[in-house]
Amino acid sequence: MTYQTTITSKGQITIPKEIRDILKLDEGRKLEVELEREKREIRIKPAPDILDLAGTFKPKRKIIDPVKIREMMEKMYQPR
Repeated sequence: MTYQTTITSKGQITIPKEIRDILKLDEGRKLEVELEREKREIRIKPAPDILDLAGTFKPKRKIIDPVKIREMMEKMYQPR
């Protein structure tokens, strides 16, 4: 799909409604703008939302079972 849009005096462009609907772009959504200097083109895409990143990073430490943590704490802090 190809659309035409106009740059305003403030350097803004309007993304056509059909594209906003397809990409689910709501008001206030952050976008990434990438310049391909050699081709003299820009590429615009939705910036990743923090919720999109959920689960993509592995924890640095091994996850310990909460029950085991409780047992370890009870052993360490038994009254004398």
